[in-house]
Amino acid sequence: MSDSTREPTQDLSDDVPDVPGHRLDAVIGAGGSAVVWSGVDATGRPVAVKVPHRARDGADARQALVEQQVLTAVQHDHLVRLRSVVPLSDGREALVFDLVRGAVLRGMVASRGHLRPGEVVTVLTPICEAVAHVHAAGGVHTDISPSNITLTRIGRPVLLDLGAARVAGREPGAVHGTAGFVAPEVLLGDEPGEAADVYSLGAVAWFCLTGNGAPDTMTRLDLDTVVSHVGPEMAEVIAQAIDPDPQRRPAAAELARLFYDAAPVEAVEVVVGPDQASALTHRLRAEAGRDAPAEPGTAGARWRTRVLVAAVVAVPVLGVTGWALAARQAPTAGAAVTAATARPTPVPSISATPPSASDEVVRDATSPARRPEDLLQALSDRRARALVGLDESALGSVHASGSPSAASDAALVARLRESRVRWEGLRLEVAEAIHVSGDTGRAVLRARVDWTAYVVVSRDGRRSDRPADTGRRLDFALTRGSQGWRLTSITTAPAS
Repeated sequence: MSDSTREPTQDLSDDVPDVPGHRLDAVIGAGGSAVVWSGVDATGRPVAVKVPHRARDGADARQALVEQQVLTAVQHDHLVRLRSVVPLSDGREALVFDLVRGAVLRGMVASRGHLRPGEVVTVLTPICEAVAHVHAAGGVHTDISPSNITLTRIGRPVLLDLGAARVAGREPGAVHGTAGFVAPEVLLGDEPGEAADVYSLGAVAWFCLTGNGAPDTMTRLDLDTVVSHVGPEMAEVIAQAIDPDPQRRPAAAELARLFYDAAPVEAVEVVVGPDQASALTHRLRAEAGRDAPAEPGTAGARWRTRVLVAAVVAVPVLGVTGWALAARQAPTAGAAVTAATARPTPVPSISATPPSASDEVVRDATSPARRPEDLLQALSDRRARALVGLDESALGSVHASGSPSAASDAALVARLRESRVRWEGLRLEVAEAIHVSGDTGRAVLRARVDWTAYVVVSRDGRRSDRPADTGRRLDFALTRGSQGWRLTSITTAPAS
């Protein structure tokens, strides 16, 4: 059961549970063990609240406490965040998640019949990395299925229902999971482990390519059989992931690499109904440089909107995350930009010379401590000009030579040039910034950088407006050289 992917479907005001510090408004999902509500927390932030039907017994409660401590510490851009666990007056515990809206993978595949191999790479590579992140923290998800994967409007695949997760090595219990995506050893009574999650990922890939769940068999399928169902591009990877012997399956991190290498990354064509379309309210995070127009439905068919989403996927060549329009992810990720096929569009000449006031704050040794917001804004202005102008040389006024952040932005510019996509009117705005540590030679600033509305121009000249959006809190490491302060790396800020 997903934590949240749809617009509210029911209004059960008479039966709304009392979750301290939260206001619930409508049911957005229900299953045999719990109901998921949409609502807001005390600060007004939208959340999804999973309320179980009954309280746990003593043993379950002790195990749940360990699991909750592990899972609340797990954070990844492609994993719904478990924000808190709230005790209820009747002994139950409500799980509070970030509210995730978008197109559910199961519905996408049902609407289209199947996805293309490159689309499967785009969706599953980051999901595999998110699962690897859970495994590294000592957890297992136990219910990876197409119903628990959502593609948001900003092109981010998100794995939901972290509330199904458990800590690896705990006492085995009842079989959990979605039929067609449960590993054979778990069906036989074994405890769900990391390999069981990998099987589920392989079964999801099978589903994406065929519209059906993986074969329910304890026999290893020969490669020709797998190819006959899923096609040649991903057959070998899927065969490894759904091998009936858990020892023969790759780890989740390795599976991410195998998926990424199996086929070229391709923008995902999301087919959604009007209710889902209204929920897709955020911008694309990695620009594909092309949008599919809305298509009129055939007689008698329900109205549908087609949206092309270029999801952010793991790109090993990028050594560090960028901020704002570069992939705002963990330090080893970057943005996938889908190549177009039409003629190139000339790139306008844009000066990368910053104003004198900006030059002064960049050169001042005390700026990180005294004027952190001004300093980061000056560097952000330079970066925006370099990205809009596709001017790799101008990045030298932003990043320290040879630094991970320099390599990341150089790769981003190269990908934009290759795909013949450019941005117009982009400005990066520092919403908040504080000095975390450092001296007059090195410093770390913790900040949030937003971006203004801008225009994406594809290589065939098509123009697409993109609304403003909010960044996430990141740590910016800087060093000061003869020309002033420059960025060296950008990482996700620790949770507060």
